[in-house]
Amino acid sequence: MAERHGVPHSEFLRWSKDDRDKAIAYRLRQRSTCKHCGTRPEEWDERRGGSRNAYVPDIDRCRGCEQMQAYDASLSPDDRKELGRGIYIVLRRRREV
Repeated sequence: MAERHGVPHSEFLRWSKDDRDKAIAYRLRQRSTCKHCGTRPEEWDERRGGSRNAYVPDIDRCRGCEQMQAYDASLSPDDRKELGRGIYIVLRRRREV
């Protein structure tokens, strides 16, 4: 628990009970959140106050992802061979001139 917050366990134990409880609750919430869609089971479970229709799928567009995907698609097989394995596309802020 403490390493998740970047503090030694001994320091975590010096936190107030309220702060420790909040940190633990936050960690439990993170653990119950789906890594893929970001929802939690109780949000969908009517027996726990949720709804079978809690969310609807939709499409969002990210201009940054669009740019990275276009750049990735523009790389030729020769480019990829020259660059080697383990490459990935990143965005760097354009410096204002």
